[in-house]
Formats: sequence, structure tokens, C-alpha cells
Amino acid sequence: MAEKEPVPEVEEGEEEHVAEGEQAAAGGQDLYYISETAIADIKEKLGDGAKEEDIQPLLDKVTDPTQVDDDEPMLPVDMRGVGQEFNSIQDMVAALGVVGAAEAFVRAREYFEANHEGEPEDQRPQPMTAAEWKACLHE
Repeated sequence: MAEKEPVPEVEEGEEEHVAEGEQAAAGGQDLYYISETAIADIKEKLGDGAKEEDIQPLLDKVTDPTQVDDDEPMLPVDMRGVGQEFNSIQDMVAALGVVGAAEAFVRAREYFEANHEGEPEDQRPQPMTAAEWKACLHE
């Protein structure tokens, strides 16, 4: 199982609580939420052979929820789909680079959508607004 992913903009010590709560609620999934618009734009840019400078502003919206409007839909991703374990999102970006991290988030979304555990849809984590995600981060 992947290590817990601390979430940016959370007080020290709180990120472990958030990650544990999300993981327990998700039956072992290593959940993170990302902007629906940002991940769609990342997929489009990656398909066009995007450069780092094209991806960076979109990746910033994925890694820093404070840059997302409160009414923006946020989609669950399962970080086990990245294929490597990282101590934090920041560590992942540092290790994989901007484009590699963007590709990793796409894989994490695809992994979540594949539903490898065969969970019933009504029991799976659901999309939420950015405001709801931000509130979860500060609980």
C-alpha cells in the first residue's frame, strides 16, 4: 500500500490525520482530490506534447487546493496508481518533475476509475466541491 500523501496547506501534524481519515474511509485507497478542470486540461496538454511551462500552472492547481475556486468540482484519485510511493505530493513533484507528476496524477485518476477492488459505486468516494475538500483538509 502506498504511503499516506500529506496535503499542502495543512498545519503540521494535521496532514497525517487527514490522510489517515481519507484512507480509512476509502477502504485502503490512497485518496487525494484534484480539480476536474485542471486534470482535463492536463490530459489535453499532455496529448499535445506539452512542455513544463504549459503544465506548471495546471499542476499548481492540482497540488495546491487554495488556488482552486470554491465551487470547482474536485475528483477523487487513488495515488496507488502512480506506481511509486512518495512521502508527500511535493516529494513526488521533485522526483518526477512537472510533466512526470502531471502524468502521475492522470494515472492516479485512471486507477481510481478502474475500481480494482470492485467496490459498489454508491460506496466509493464521490466528487466534491473545492470548498468541501478544503474543509476536509482543515478538520
